[in-house]
Amino acid sequence: MTSATFSERSLRPTLLALLIAVMTASAFATAPASAQTPPVSPEQQLADRFAPIVMIKQQSVECSDDGEQFRPVVVDVLFGTPDVRLMKRGSGDRSTDIEIARNIQASDLYGLDETYYLDLPGNPREPECVYETWGKQRMAELGIEPSLYARVTTEADSGKIVLQYWYYWVFNLFNNTHESDWEGIQLVFTAESVQEILDHDLLPSAIAFAQHDGGEQGAWDDDKVELQGTHIVSHPSSGSHADYYGSAVWLGWGENGSGFGCDYSDAPDEELPVQIVMLPNEISGPESPFAWLTFTGQWGERDSPSMFSGPTGPNTKPRWDQPVTWGEEIRSASLPVPVRPTIGPEISRVFCGAAEFGAELVRVFPIDPKVIAGVGATLILGLVILAALVWRSFVRAVRLYLTHGYFFVTVGVLAFPIAWVGQQLENVLERGITERIDTIWSRSRSSRGLYEYLLHTGMGGVQEIFLACIVGPVVIFATRELLLGEFPGFERTWERGVRDFPRVLLAIFYVALLLSLMTFSVVLVPLAIYKGIRWFFAPQAVVVDGAGWRSARHVSAARTGGHWIRSAAIVVAVGAITGLPGPLAGTLALVLHTVNLEQAQWISAAIYCVLYPIALIMATLFYVERSIAPGRTEPYRPETMVLGPAPSVQNAG
Repeated sequence: MTSATFSERSLRPTLLALLIAVMTASAFATAPASAQTPPVSPEQQLADRFAPIVMIKQQSVECSDDGEQFRPVVVDVLFGTPDVRLMKRGSGDRSTDIEIARNIQASDLYGLDETYYLDLPGNPREPECVYETWGKQRMAELGIEPSLYARVTTEADSGKIVLQYWYYWVFNLFNNTHESDWEGIQLVFTAESVQEILDHDLLPSAIAFAQHDGGEQGAWDDDKVELQGTHIVSHPSSGSHADYYGSAVWLGWGENGSGFGCDYSDAPDEELPVQIVMLPNEISGPESPFAWLTFTGQWGERDSPSMFSGPTGPNTKPRWDQPVTWGEEIRSASLPVPVRPTIGPEISRVFCGAAEFGAELVRVFPIDPKVIAGVGATLILGLVILAALVWRSFVRAVRLYLTHGYFFVTVGVLAFPIAWVGQQLENVLERGITERIDTIWSRSRSSRGLYEYLLHTGMGGVQEIFLACIVGPVVIFATRELLLGEFPGFERTWERGVRDFPRVLLAIFYVALLLSLMTFSVVLVPLAIYKGIRWFFAPQAVVVDGAGWRSARHVSAARTGGHWIRSAAIVVAVGAITGLPGPLAGTLALVLHTVNLEQAQWISAAIYCVLYPIALIMATLFYVERSIAPGRTEPYRPETMVLGPAPSVQNAG
């Protein structure tokens, strides 16, 4: 026992010494490996400290344009694939261009000038899902994660350090669709060096977000700026990738480089984790992995007009060499679409729809002087024909409106709160139905499209239905009375309006239901258009002829029988009178910077309510001047008006 104890005691120091020796040897053995790991540069530390949080609009299903289809990535997705071609401009149009190479690398772009461009797979005019599918496929093949390029630079004699983040996207899905897209943000620090910023925990003194060919400046403590610690939140708009400070729908009409149309960075959105890749300020030669930075050509297929051509790279942008100056010259605010319900046609919807429609025309049809002249001539001819068909009714309506302006203007003013109530109801119904549908209906592309169609068709006109059912009978009855030579009193007129309200409401809903079913069938769309014109005057049939809600559409068709083209012209004119002057006036005031967007919408709403009675008067005048029964062609003269039960409507509409 004593001998064993002695052996254990004598062995312990030996084991302890051996353990210390092994640990020391391991430390020395690992020391050279640690020394080989380069330290993180101050520029990288700065870029990581202020790396933006990128929020993208959620996409319900792949290939759907209801959300962001692309991801910001490194340009390596373009290299080493036969799908991307390096092209050189020829002596004429694109057919004369020469293919230089495929499977290109960064070195192939070194020093190439503006006569070269890249051609990605797909047609920018008809992108469909080609670019989304190809981009995601390349990311998966190369194991590339969403990434931003970071660059630290300055501007001579500015006393500023600028931290830039450049976003590269493989496609731009804005109105001017084109291959590749370069956007980004920058933070400006008042400091002489990066180390000074790090040592003193300095914060940016200015911010700039790139938006199309312009941008928007801001300050670190602005209310519009979203922050999470030292990380600013960036909201790239879906498809166009213009960067915004918040989640909303944004308006732009090309001012100071803003896009012409609407940008969507609204909810629902989600955070996109991104990696930061540092860009060097100097390129040593074609062997550099960043040799592509010296390329001054276009990063996408060239097209005519140039709005559909790929953009040039970062080194050609004003903010590359003069970031401080650029940030000080861009605009200070963007125009968000109000989230509160509005009365009448929304300026944003009219403007966004017109911009998208115009862009679609340009994408589909070539920009040719003969084509433009032909389209222009067709539009002018159409307006002339429309004016000829409705001019008499319009002039008489305006004359009647002005002669009894006190009455009709008062009705228009009263229409304002009625329309407001209708809009609130529309908003509540739409929100409630949306929440309900989201819980029971799959959000596949087809079901989502069906849901949106039914929702907007059924609920989108609640406000108009309120006006048509409450204000409509009042104006129609007043017009009828004036044609009979009697002046309608307020009390009597509104009593009649209240009395006719249920039948007018049911008649409008009945017609809307039938037309919706026809439209939904697709094949019956032409019939829906034809019947929609003939049944348009159902409210007049109820008030003037005393028709029931079921027979109103037949009476409308009987009264306007043989006059479908003129009826269609009246319908178009009614839509133009109520839908165009307000948004146009509001947009003009907005462009001239005399009002903000909310004030412009109130201007539009006021014009809408004032002009609404004129449209109703015009439609009513046209209606009562048509034949009084099927097969009759005599004018519906006031002196021969039969203000009793509706005539026979057999075989009508």
